[in-house]
Amino acid sequence: MEADYKAVGLKCGLEVHQQLDTGKLFTRTPSILREDAPHYTLKRRLRPVASEMGEQDKAALEAFQKGLYYIYEGYNDTIGLVELDEEPPQPVDNEALETTLEVALLSDSRIIDEMCVMRKMVIDGSNTSGFQRTMLVASGGSIDIGSKRLGVQTIVLEEDAARPVEKGDGFVRYRLDRLGIPLIELATEPGIETAQQAKEAARAIGNLMRRTGKVKRGLGTIRQDLNVSIAGGARVEIKGVQELDIIDEYVRREVQRQQGLLAIKAELLRRNAPAGQQFKPKDLSATFEKSESKIIRGSLSRGDKILGQKLEGFAKLPGFELQPNRRLGTELADQVKTKTGLRGLFHSDELPNYGITEQEVEAVKAELGCLAQDAFIIVAGPVEKAQRAIKAAFERAQYCFAGVPEETRGAIEGGNNEYLRPLPGAARMYPETDVRPIEVEKKTIEKMRKELPLTVEQRLELYIKKYGLSEKLADEMKLSNYARFFEKMAHEGADARMLAVLLLEGLTELKREGVKVEDADEDFVRGIVDVYMKGIINKDILLEFVKECLASGENPNEAAIKFKKDAVSHKEIESRIDELIGKNKELVQAKGSMALGALMGDLMKEYKGKVSGKVLGDLLRKKLG
Repeated sequence: MEADYKAVGLKCGLEVHQQLDTGKLFTRTPSILREDAPHYTLKRRLRPVASEMGEQDKAALEAFQKGLYYIYEGYNDTIGLVELDEEPPQPVDNEALETTLEVALLSDSRIIDEMCVMRKMVIDGSNTSGFQRTMLVASGGSIDIGSKRLGVQTIVLEEDAARPVEKGDGFVRYRLDRLGIPLIELATEPGIETAQQAKEAARAIGNLMRRTGKVKRGLGTIRQDLNVSIAGGARVEIKGVQELDIIDEYVRREVQRQQGLLAIKAELLRRNAPAGQQFKPKDLSATFEKSESKIIRGSLSRGDKILGQKLEGFAKLPGFELQPNRRLGTELADQVKTKTGLRGLFHSDELPNYGITEQEVEAVKAELGCLAQDAFIIVAGPVEKAQRAIKAAFERAQYCFAGVPEETRGAIEGGNNEYLRPLPGAARMYPETDVRPIEVEKKTIEKMRKELPLTVEQRLELYIKKYGLSEKLADEMKLSNYARFFEKMAHEGADARMLAVLLLEGLTELKREGVKVEDADEDFVRGIVDVYMKGIINKDILLEFVKECLASGENPNEAAIKFKKDAVSHKEIESRIDELIGKNKELVQAKGSMALGALMGDLMKEYKGKVSGKVLGDLLRKKLG
């Protein structure tokens, strides 16, 4: 049953992070991801620094306290010194900035007079420098999300982080290919009033950005962060929501979680459970000395300690379900995992279990002095980690008396979320002194305003009514990165249907065959259209011609001259088919039309790049009857 969001006082805002399909933001290296083996690795540790006011950012400090080191993988030909933090950043990529300005104009936002690049401290290893560069481009404005106009707070241009590829014992391994790819971050006001509106907003913002024709596509290229609170709760940031279709479910489950935490708070007050409880962990190693639990036995065999802590008045609360298959005990375990790297904890509501017996549970209760209304938690690990783990879980339990903590949480597949770190504060931001402030001239902005991309509705009408595309092709083209190029070429007189089929279907087909279609830039496609419109290449062999040009690296116009000299007539092909059938008389007599496959192989070898497979197949079928 859907919650009454007005009654619960839902406040929800959205941050959409979209990668741009341009060069990297502060260096001129290409913005491509690679899966081949890296050419080199390097190892670093990062440390937080105080802000200009002498304050430490809580999120950065917590990341540093994990004691991790970081390994970075790079490539000699696509990673430069900027990504390695070995030289200052270069000027902002102009294409990325122009795209961000377009998004600002489409959102009716006010463009900042002087844009200053800032450093945002990040100590989780995702930036080699220990900070992310970010620049406020515009503020204010609104976006039509269907059910309402949703206010925009800020539009920011920033660099994406390095890509995590492995998490090991005490380290994280990152690949530097993603570091520096431009990201547009559009943050809305907390005006989303229902879970469904969150989905509407995400779709509307994504479509608006795609209209520019300059965004990357595919998994991981767009990420949504949600900011959610309810009356009596707190603002919680949920990072990394990638599944647009269930973004509403993430809102529902966070509302459910905050309601659950408020219910726990109310229950503790009803029980008169004492707030401000003393942290007095006890060493339970001797209690479990003969335990049959594999987890406990394995830990003790390594010389670890088993620590326990009483939670006064918490009986049956660690098992309270906050989200599907996630309980208060899970929240406590998240603190242990995130802050110490240990795998979790045991709590009294789930025991006896995991090889821990009823007798051992009673022994723990006696050792900790638990009464009927009390609960307990247990952690196992190296002594220093175990001490930090039990303290982290205890402090999180004590926050139940306050209700919902403000924090940053990570999206889990399916709609749940888990603790990541404290909410960052202003102490993590300071100016980037290596990049000059940017002022955009008013005449530049006005020129861009006149050339803004068409709306989806305008495009569909133009494509179908003026250019004669089918509804299917028009629908595929309306938010394609090719849309603006298609419009320009069609306006100049190109065959619109041929061009749409080539861009949307032909290049996709060639990519599946392993052809490097990335080399088919606008100049290349112009050349293909030019030779097609001149009648040198017909549609039957167009794709083969494109494939040959991409494989050879030849300019389409130069390749067409050679192609024209080597052109083959249907009469010549039919004569060659007759010869082939004569040589394979027994095969044809035995299999008839079923011999097509074997004969086609010979024909394709001979006429590859000169005649399309469709033409050859049609002529061969005709001859075979």
